[in-house]
This record gives sequence, C-alpha cells and structure tokens, in this order.
Amino acid sequence: MKRMLASGLVGLALGPALASAEVEFREETIEVEVGGPTTTVLGAIQGDQVVDYRLQARASQSLSVNFEPSNASAYFNVLRPDSDTALFIGSTSGNRFEGELPTNGIYTIRVYLMRNAARRDETANYSLEVAIAAGQTNDAPGPAAAPASSAFDQTLELQGIRFHVTCANEGSLNTLRIVPAGLEIDNTPIERTIDGTVTGAEAADLDVDGSPEIYVYATSGGSGSYGSLVAYSANRRKSLSEIYLPPVTENAAAKGYMGHDEFAVVENTLVRRFPVYSDTDTNASPTGGMRQIQYDLVPGEAGWSLRVERVVEY
Repeated sequence: MKRMLASGLVGLALGPALASAEVEFREETIEVEVGGPTTTVLGAIQGDQVVDYRLQARASQSLSVNFEPSNASAYFNVLRPDSDTALFIGSTSGNRFEGELPTNGIYTIRVYLMRNAARRDETANYSLEVAIAAGQTNDAPGPAAAPASSAFDQTLELQGIRFHVTCANEGSLNTLRIVPAGLEIDNTPIERTIDGTVTGAEAADLDVDGSPEIYVYATSGGSGSYGSLVAYSANRRKSLSEIYLPPVTENAAAKGYMGHDEFAVVENTLVRRFPVYSDTDTNASPTGGMRQIQYDLVPGEAGWSLRVERVVEY
C-alpha cells in the first residue's frame, strides 16, 4: 500500500474527490480477456481510501466499465498509461464508461469517495464490470480502419447551467466552441481560436457563489506541449465573462518551466502542474521534480482573474 500527498499527483487524478492532505492507495492487477466474458470485481472503500485497478490494453481496443456502488458518493476514473491524466471522470460523467483506447499500455481504473463523504469516513461497497473488445489492426483482412476521431465533444452541467464544449482537434490551430444553456439573459455561443487541441474540460464553482465556471484545457503541438486555459464565469447566472489566467512567466514559478502543463480543479482551487527543468536538461528528461501552482478565483477590473494562492514543489 502506498500513500501520496494530495498536493502532488493525486489532485489531478481525483479532482474534486480529494479528501484530505493524505490519500491511502491500494493497487490491484486485474486480467481481462480481450473479446472474452466480462470480468467482475467486488470491492469496498472507506474514508480516504482509493483503489487502483490496473489492466493491460492496446490502442484501438474498446474498454467498457460499469460501476455499481452502494454509496452515491463513490465514483471511478479511467487513467491513461503512465499518467495521472484522466480519460474519464466519473463524478462528472456517471457510472459507465465505454470508449476506444488511444495507446498501448497499462490503464488504471481508480475508485474513490467524493470529498465530503470521505471526510465523514463513509463506506462504499461496489462492483466493477470490465470488458475489452478487440479493435481492428493493420493485419486484419480488408481495408485498414480509418483513424479514430480525436474531436472533443463534452457536455458539462453544474447548478442548473449547462456547457456544451466542442473542438475538432485537427491541426495546430483549432476553433473551440462553448455553448451555454440555462443563463437568464445571454446564452450566445462562444468561439475561440486556440493553439493546439482541447484535452479536457471541467465545470466548477471555485468562489462558491452559486454561479458556475467552465474551464477548458488545451495543449499546444510540438515537443513543449505548452498548456493553456480558456475559462468563463456565469455572472450571477445571467451571462458569461472571461476568466484571465496570468502567464507562468509573470511570477516566480517561471524558473525551470518548459511546458508539459496539466490542469485540474482540486477542491476550490485551479491547479496547474508541470515538470521543472534544470539548465542542462533536455526537453524529454527534466530532473528538477514537479511544481504545482494553485489559483483562487477573484474579481478583476473587467471580469475575473485567477490569482496565485500557493506554489508547491515535490
């Protein structure tokens, strides 16, 4: 059993489920036969316990996970191989996942309790039904399969306000489109040209004012994979105003920064995490550890701003 500080890798994988300064992890390996019968796993968690179920799969195979918990505050995420970046976040998308896998490797199904339930030391019994269907390969007879679409299309809803986020994710420049619904005055769609592709989106209420925000994460192409954020706040549930994120280069956290950012909402803060490079490091081999910037949402002169609240290195 291993334990990790929540200010580190845990936050990006658990997001709003983060329960305390320390999260207790348990890892189990499960064998799932490709094209075979569904594998059923029974388990239980309590408080800040988290269980990682690890399984081997290949690109183009289809993974399906059905989660049935006894506690409505229990959820699961699906994590990419060798990364705490989530392909699927159960707390915003429900208790069933089905999708084509993007790469070869060991995927993780992470089971956890939401923050409030974990703080109350609640328990959850659950069952996981996991299946993998074979994908098409170049060795199969007939024409080769067309590449899977990388387009981003997700609908998020919080506090009665809905955000439909789409992006073609084709080429180095893309058009991001956010269509709100449920605002009292102005539900006009927003379109923005972004450098790179959309990798994720979250709805949150960082300032706990009853009016949600939408946070869209993008990554540029090239070796740097620089992260960027497009975000809007629902002003008193009436219309959207843009949220400004200061560049990393404007604060002391810039030293050693060379991209490879990841974003996530953790409790009532936005977290930006990236590797730190020493002067002689190559782009592929950072040696300076990790740096995490936590931002609070505050009113600005002409809208909203994300203000650096804390910088953590580990």
